[in-house]
Amino acid sequence: MNNIKGIELVWLSQTDLTNLNSGEGGTNLVDVKKYLKNGIDYPYVSGQAMRFYLREAVRRDLPEKNFMCTPNDKGENCGDEEKCMNCDLFGYMLPKKGEGAGVRVSPVKVSPAMGLLPLEDNSTIDFLTRKKHKAVGEKTEGDIVNVELGINIYKCGVSIDIRRVGTNEELDEKSKVLNLNSFINDDERKQRIISVLEGIQFISDYSKQSRLLTDFTPDIILGASQTRYSHRLQKAFEIDAEKNLNLERFAAVIEDMKDYCDIYFGLLPGILTNETKIKSKAKELDLEILTPSDVIKKLVQKLEENNDNQQ
Repeated sequence: MNNIKGIELVWLSQTDLTNLNSGEGGTNLVDVKKYLKNGIDYPYVSGQAMRFYLREAVRRDLPEKNFMCTPNDKGENCGDEEKCMNCDLFGYMLPKKGEGAGVRVSPVKVSPAMGLLPLEDNSTIDFLTRKKHKAVGEKTEGDIVNVELGINIYKCGVSIDIRRVGTNEELDEKSKVLNLNSFINDDERKQRIISVLEGIQFISDYSKQSRLLTDFTPDIILGASQTRYSHRLQKAFEIDAEKNLNLERFAAVIEDMKDYCDIYFGLLPGILTNETKIKSKAKELDLEILTPSDVIKKLVQKLEENNDNQQ
């Protein structure tokens, strides 16, 4: 799999009222995580939470022959990356007595999900009741807890360093060159990568979904298979408060990447205001307008073709 060095995706997802990742809050407030831009609060979902959601989506649909460990009560993984997809794809840090720690850097990079619409204009406060269990015969009491909820459009991203899936970096003592040595075959590497790509379509295990059912999978997406590893695609989507996509930025990033990427574009209708102009610009850029799921299928197909060419 030497031709494709990386697979990168960036997408926009419109949510219903939800709280995908709580902030610090107070004793009776469950707020959303926020970042400040130009004096205005926007919601976000941390990269750690997004990695967890993606990992659980991969785990949920895991074939029987594959294995993903579950971290122990100290948050430690098994560290057997040859057998364990979790340790191979998402990395780990394992303390070793007297030796520091064994570390594997994750080949799968996941961005925070950044809300692109101001929180103040797109949020509300709901409440829930938490029951306190009393001894038999005593009256049950409860606390009212306020929960901050919001509707927003989030930008999310994933980048997969293809060469580092199923490999370890080792230093040649004579030449002082770092070599990547495979511990799985190309077919197994391909299947692990496909599991991540397909997991993006079915992310669902985010917080508070028992009472805040929402969908956080891609509505508008760009996916790229890259002969040079890059995170450049993450800058392609920028929207204003009226939900208009910045077409100049969109076009500039795609033109900037065409020399080393095959880029695929998917769109669901009714998300952004200037949708007609987006479609026109995509055609100018020679991008076929697909559905988000078809973008994933195109990347999987590209991976399959690349794998066949290496055999």
